Formats: sequence, structure tokens, C-alpha cells
Amino acid sequence: MFFPTLGLIASTNVITVTVHESIQDALNRMHEHNHRSIIVSNNSIYYIISTKDIIRLKREGIPFSTPLSQVPLRVLPVIEKESNIISALNLTNDEDEYICVCNKDGSLYGLVTNSDIVASVDPQVILDSLQISTIFDKKYGFKSFPPETSMEEVLDYMKDSISDCVIIQEGKNAVGILTSKDVLKFIGDEGHEGTLVSEVMSSPVETLSDKASINEGLEYLRKRPFKRIVVTNDEHHVVGIVTQQDLISRTYLKWSQLMQDHFKQFEEITQILQQRNQHLSELATKDSLTDIHNRHMFSELFVKELSMLKRHATKLALVMIDLDHFKRINDTYGHNIGDFVLKHFACLVSSSVREADMFARWGGEEFVLLLRNAGCDEAYGVGEKIRSLIEAQEFDGAGRVTCSIGITEVRAEDTIQSAIERADSAMYAAKDAGRNRTIACEASV
Repeated sequence: MFFPTLGLIASTNVITVTVHESIQDALNRMHEHNHRSIIVSNNSIYYIISTKDIIRLKREGIPFSTPLSQVPLRVLPVIEKESNIISALNLTNDEDEYICVCNKDGSLYGLVTNSDIVASVDPQVILDSLQISTIFDKKYGFKSFPPETSMEEVLDYMKDSISDCVIIQEGKNAVGILTSKDVLKFIGDEGHEGTLVSEVMSSPVETLSDKASINEGLEYLRKRPFKRIVVTNDEHHVVGIVTQQDLISRTYLKWSQLMQDHFKQFEEITQILQQRNQHLSELATKDSLTDIHNRHMFSELFVKELSMLKRHATKLALVMIDLDHFKRINDTYGHNIGDFVLKHFACLVSSSVREADMFARWGGEEFVLLLRNAGCDEAYGVGEKIRSLIEAQEFDGAGRVTCSIGITEVRAEDTIQSAIERADSAMYAAKDAGRNRTIACEASV
């Protein structure tokens, strides 16, 4: 079977900026060419700056006149244009899905994506039998906001979210969508963060039924200038958001089965795809920086533990931990030191709690811990142990770091939102009381 070289399938119409240009230059180029992301070149090293990076830099107050060379950006994998798609499959970056295709001298020739690679493996496979609804068995829903929400609140959510869009809903009906392009335009126009999201969102929302096939979903995306599908059920209620990457990942699985059945030449590709699938599964459950559970996985585990609590009348305590003055660490020592502090903190806490306890990064410098068979009093002891451990630790490059901890006991009538709100309130009470302390909102201590 013929495996095309990457030079034959790469897109050569690539928009770039250099590391010597500014954030504003990149934003202007993205506006000009209607792109969600753009390549940043530094000789033979290539980075990507995306909508999420623009949001993060805006929220962190980084001046847009700052040169891109001073901004932490993700490095893209590079491969020579004479290489074939088997090599490319093993290099694809899950976060950005782009691979830079270069000439022998390291200069940029073009870009390939997951879609380009899959389409070149076997374009004859038709996936009419697989419905989009099958995607949702491994997804964790979507985030929605009411129309009266401020852009400040939405941007705070999006800067730490794995999703680059949110749905605007009235009841269960979608009235708009806020995409990365909408956010880029809002930031580029220097919009006021008190603006309501209803004034910025795109409306109406184009949707597709969850009964549609994956093939129909891919065709739907080919004909439209966006890379995600808002999926609805028979009652026209939104049930989720599916990206092109979700559809392609599902396609990988199907093709892997066909390849094993019919082509010995595809054995190497099958092995790569299986490894890739395992990696995608880990990405869906782990925080990429700290390697502990992410927010989505914690939410799923919380629901399971709450169900156990209701059935067996067990105890369950929720602990929320926030690093004190973390923004000061980033501003004073830089984001690399800030990232090190987060990783080292997560490692210390992980090694100090029981294997049965569930520890996760909730977002930014906030972490959550779910303690089985523990009430507020027991959880207070655990919280104090963690607080003392962190206070006594010397963090390389940042010195001493402290944390504020809030605790609540989970009730049978709780949702994750109500439990988080109580723990969050206790944690902020700890901060208001001077930081570096533990407060259990229902403990007798």
C-alpha cells in the first residue's frame, strides 16, 4: 500500500510571525486571516500561539507590545517533508494537532493535521454506521452560561478550561455560542470585561442531531468555517459539543479494526494508534502540568462517591486548597517557577494523602481533595497536616509558600456545585483571616 510523503499532503499556505514581533502583531495577523492560531517562527524552531494564549495573556495583564520571544509558547513537532505518514502519526501533538513539515535546511515547508493524515491512510472507509452519540460515552459534557453573564466571568473560566468555546443557554435551549474567534475579536476591539456575554456571542447556534453519523459530522464541518459541532437530542436540547478531533479519534478506532482485519502492512500503524488512544484517554482524565486528576475527572469521581454516600450513609469530606499569593510568584519569578511550584505542591500533597483519597487540580492554583470515610473533624486534621507540610517546605526559586484550606462535609442532598461553594467559602474565610490556615465550615474545632 502506498504511504504518501508529507510533502504531498502538507498545506503550504501557512501564516507566520517571528519571535521578534509582538503579541499585538500576532493578534492582528490572526484577525487579518481569520485564524484561531498562528505559527511563531524562530529559525528552525516553531511555536503556536492560539486563542487560549491570547486570553491567558490578556487576563494576566501582559502588555500586547511584549515580543513573542518573551512569552511562553508551545513548541510544535517538526518532521522533514520526505517522511511518510507513519512517522507523522507518532508525532501528532494532541493539544494542537499540528505538525510542522520542513525542508532539509529546517525552513518551514507547510503544516499537516490529524485530518490530513487520516484522509491519506484510507479515504475509502465510510463511517455511516457510527453515530455522533457514541462520542459522548467518553466526554464530560460542556459548559454553559446564561446570557446575562459578564465577559469577565466567562474569560476567567476559559483561560483554565480545556474547551475553547462555551454555550449560552436559556433553560436547556442554546441561544448563542462564544467561540475563540468571538473572544479574539472582543479582546482585539478592547472590549470592556463588564460587557454581557449576550453582546459578544454568535447567534443563532448551528446544531446537528446526535443521530447523525460521524461521516455526516465530518462533512458538516468541511462545509462550515468552524471546527466543532453543537449536538442536540430529539427535543432540540444541547447534549454536548464535539470537535473535529473527537470525530477523528473515533475514526482512528474504526480504521484500526479494519486495518487489523485486512492489511498486514498496517500492523505498525495499529500499534501507534493504540498507544495514541491510551494517551488521549490519559489526557481526558489528567491535568497536563501536575499529572494528577483534572477537574473533569474529579467531577465524575465526585458523582460516584456521592452515590455511594446516599446508598450506604458513609462520610465524605471535601477539601479546597489555594496557594497564597500565587500571582505574586508568577509576577516576581516568572511562569516557569510558578509551574514548578504547582508541580512540586501537587507531588507533596499526593504523597501525603491516602491512596483511596482523590486529589485533583480544580483550576489555576486551586486544588480539591475528596476524603472517603471522613467528616469535618478528620478532614481538618488532614488539612492541617498538608498546610504544615507546605509551610515547612522550601520551593526552589520561590522560597517559602503557604496555602489556605477550606473544608466541608458532603451531604446526601448535595451537588458538586453546592459542596464546592461551601468549601470555597471556608477557604476564602481562611484567606480573610490572614491566610496560611485551615477552616472547616462545619467542624467543632
